[in-house]
Amino acid sequence: MEMMKQLLAHGFSGYLIIGVGLACILISVDRLFYLYSSVVLNVDRKLVAVKKAITTRNYSSALQICGNDSNSPELVVIRDGIMSLENGREAIQSALTSAVLSVSKDCEKRLPYLSLIASSATLLGLFGTIMGLMTTFRGIAGADPAEKGRLLGLGISEAMNSTAAGVIVGVAAMAVHTICISRSDLILGKAQHAALQFVRWIEQAERKNEPGA
Repeated sequence: MEMMKQLLAHGFSGYLIIGVGLACILISVDRLFYLYSSVVLNVDRKLVAVKKAITTRNYSSALQICGNDSNSPELVVIRDGIMSLENGREAIQSALTSAVLSVSKDCEKRLPYLSLIASSATLLGLFGTIMGLMTTFRGIAGADPAEKGRLLGLGISEAMNSTAAGVIVGVAAMAVHTICISRSDLILGKAQHAALQFVRWIEQAERKNEPGA
């Protein structure tokens, strides 16, 4: 709280750092909640059931299983593949690619803002420090010589709070960005694997339906 009061005392630069910090918190909460809570990855049992339904050409059953869980990227990709079966191989490939890209877009949404905050927060802190030092030097210009040392030390200490706050915000944004990117890569990898599995299952179903199979 003391640091925040001192940042507000810096005026424009202080408000910028606080605003960037609040934006970092809001975006971080939104992305972490989506990636770690909203997205469902533990669907192994459903995937087994979907595989069985697809390889036996029971597509309506497979579609029903996938449709019951729209929060799973794997099942969403497979669902879009099933819905394009009647339109041929090219349509299936297009549907799977589109579904994977949609998963990637949802995972990476607003993450560039965290990267921007991480790279700019320290510079904003430095800007606040420079502005604070300029104010301090102007303030001690007409001060009593006996007080100049104390006022200078106090002013520098307060000004450095801007750099400290900027570094804290920047490191926090960088950490959350790295965590979210790692989780996004995991989710996207599972979606891509589901697309490949779907193609294999369709091929198995076709081989079983061939004469003499």
